[in-house]
Amino acid sequence: MIVRRTGMRHSVAALVLVAVAGSSYAGDDWSLTLGAKVWNNKWTSWDYYQPFSVPAIVDVPGASENFTSGNQSTLLPSVTLRYQDFLLTGSVFSNQEYSFDGSTGTQFKANREETDVHVGYYVLPTLALTLGHKSIKQEFTGGKVFNYSGPIFGFVGSAPLTQNYSLYGNFGYGSMTAEFPTGLTDNSGQSKKDADYYLSEIGVAYSFNPSSIISSAKAMTATLGYRSQTLATQGFAVGTDANHPALSRSTELRDNTEGLVLGLSVSF
Repeated sequence: MIVRRTGMRHSVAALVLVAVAGSSYAGDDWSLTLGAKVWNNKWTSWDYYQPFSVPAIVDVPGASENFTSGNQSTLLPSVTLRYQDFLLTGSVFSNQEYSFDGSTGTQFKANREETDVHVGYYVLPTLALTLGHKSIKQEFTGGKVFNYSGPIFGFVGSAPLTQNYSLYGNFGYGSMTAEFPTGLTDNSGQSKKDADYYLSEIGVAYSFNPSSIISSAKAMTATLGYRSQTLATQGFAVGTDANHPALSRSTELRDNTEGLVLGLSVSF
C-alpha cells in the first residue's frame, strides 16, 4: 500500500504452509521437515490521495490507485515438526525490497517481511487443518510503516497422480487488524481498520528417495505451483469533497502478490 501524498506505508498479512506428500510420514511418530520456496512474484499495492479543488475551475474527489512492482524472487524458508497427526509449522517471508513507478513517474520503494506460526491436525492422511497467527511489516519510502496481524485458518492437502507425482494445495483465510503509522488516518479519522486475508497455492509435487543425497533423510519433495495472497482493507473512508471534509465514501483497498513458486523440502 502506498500513499503518494501522505507518504503512507503498509504491512500485509500472509500465510505460508508447506505441502509434503502423506507418504513422507508413514510409520513414524515424529518427523522434522525443513523446506524452502522461491517465489517469483509481482506485488500490486495501492495509493490514496485526498480530494482537492482548483477554485472556480474543478473539484476532484479523493480516490485510490493501484501500482504494480517488477518481478522479485523472494525466499520463503520453513520448518515443520509433526507428531503422529499433529503438526507445528513456522515460516518467514524474507526481507525483500520492491520498486514501484508512481503516476507522476516518481519511483517508490518498499521493504516487506512476514512471519507466521501454525498448529494443525491431519484429519485425513493427506489433508490437514491449521490455525495460526500471521504478521507482516511493510516499510515504504518516507519511513511509514504499516502492520497487519491476526489469526489465520487454513488447510493443506495433496492428491496422488502417479507413484511419485501428486497435486497439492494450500489455502487460508484470516481476519486481521491493520495499524496505520502515527498521525495517519483515513477521512473518518480512524488509524486502525479490519482486513481480510486470503491465500491460495496450487501445484504439482514430486517425491523421491533422498538417500543418495542425504543419508539420514526419509523423503525429499520438490514442488512447482502458483501462489497468490491478498489483503483487503475494509471500510477505508475516502474523502469526496475538499470543500466539505466530513463527506466520504467507504471503499475496500486490495493488496495482492502473486506468481510462480518453486519449493524443496526434506523430511527427517
